Amino acid sequence: MASLRQETSGSRSGWRLQFYDTTEKGKNKSIWLGRIEEFKALEIKEHVEHLVEVAGSNRPPCKATTAWLNQISPALRDKLARKGLCEFAKQSVSSTLTLANWLEQYLNDKKGAKASTLNTYEQSRKSLLEHFGKRKLLKDITPIDGERWCRWLKKSGNRRDKNRTEMSEDTVRRRTGIAKQFLREAVRRRLIEENPFSSLKSNMRGNKARQFFVEAAVIEYCMGYCPSVEWKAILALARYGGLRIPSELVLLEWQHVDLQGRKLLVHSPKNEAHPNGESRWCPIFPELFPYLQEAYDAAPKGARYVVGRYRNSNQNLRQTFGGILKRAGIKPWPKLFQNLRASRETELLSHFPIKDVCSWIGNSEKVALASYAMPTDNHFLSASDPRAVTTLRKRTPVPATGTVSEECPTCGCIGGCIHTLSAAITQHVGYARTPGFPEKHEVLIIEDSAGEMFLIGRAGLEPATKGL
Repeated sequence: MASLRQETSGSRSGWRLQFYDTTEKGKNKSIWLGRIEEFKALEIKEHVEHLVEVAGSNRPPCKATTAWLNQISPALRDKLARKGLCEFAKQSVSSTLTLANWLEQYLNDKKGAKASTLNTYEQSRKSLLEHFGKRKLLKDITPIDGERWCRWLKKSGNRRDKNRTEMSEDTVRRRTGIAKQFLREAVRRRLIEENPFSSLKSNMRGNKARQFFVEAAVIEYCMGYCPSVEWKAILALARYGGLRIPSELVLLEWQHVDLQGRKLLVHSPKNEAHPNGESRWCPIFPELFPYLQEAYDAAPKGARYVVGRYRNSNQNLRQTFGGILKRAGIKPWPKLFQNLRASRETELLSHFPIKDVCSWIGNSEKVALASYAMPTDNHFLSASDPRAVTTLRKRTPVPATGTVSEECPTCGCIGGCIHTLSAAITQHVGYARTPGFPEKHEVLIIEDSAGEMFLIGRAGLEPATKGL
């Protein structure tokens, strides 16, 4: 028989299991279980009693205890093995642990993760088991098996779309990355020697075919078909605020919206794991302001959330948005809300520095350029407009010999001397002649590396630097 007791010694407290080992001349043994729930300690006690019994009679353990041994942590199993009750974890896994059992154990350890993360894990688990089966031993999976799984996934792994079985390249890579994570943890726990999926490609590339720039005029037209003020706010926050829908939308509270200061605080569940990524400040852009003001005026007194009705996880925002587009007579684009967010970031990148835009939208510069920024027809037309000017002038550096360049025959200026404007400028602006060079008296317009233009004379308070 085995017994349990709680022990406290200094800062350490927990359960200790003691049992009488009949195989070693009646020697008492104990195992430190640590700080765990009582029902778990009692479960361990029952299985240990059975292991002691079968060890004395030289019989294998029952199916329930065998299954329990395969599910417990390697650390606990090794403690039992040191007492002669079972094999060590590494020895046992090499011959009995299946892929299905390992994935079940891994997901049990991750039960505290977010629901969206668990859903992603579950999709990859199903794909692995559908291809390999539940009896595939973890140790028997090879790199060739991994390559075959990826090919199968791309050709036949789609279970969401009834009209096709092919899976997009980015989805394949996303599931491959999760599968690599499963097996990487198995390596860390010394259940297998190496990760057979380590050479598979899992970096996201962005699906250019599913990118679509949604013009602001389209959203303005859709506003007339929205069923409520809240839905106008949803579309405005997605298209003009660049929020993630629904994760960032449902957390937005009125206390986070500063209409007077024209800014709002966005909480991002997706970026919680990144340093300072759990929230960000975003400007209330002029296009967004009237819809937030309208939603604020229409909100019930004491309302906490900007969008209160559609916060339930059962609400299908994409379905309702699809109905709005159908009533408006607009063909839906590939990613209804994602394309709105990407369209906003594309617009902002053409007006503001990328670091500022990424801090407002909540992604990295690498992700913004790879998966969000899109070429637009308007930019193409602007660049090809015959009246457009894409460069101010052709610049020719001064030769090393110090001779005057062809582009600037008067003074060899490398800063951007605009002689064609000198005559007009000298009619209105006084200038000083350079001593010793009375013929060189024109006013210069100089452009610095930041694109700023400056008006200077040939000489000022001190002699001009040689070579200017």
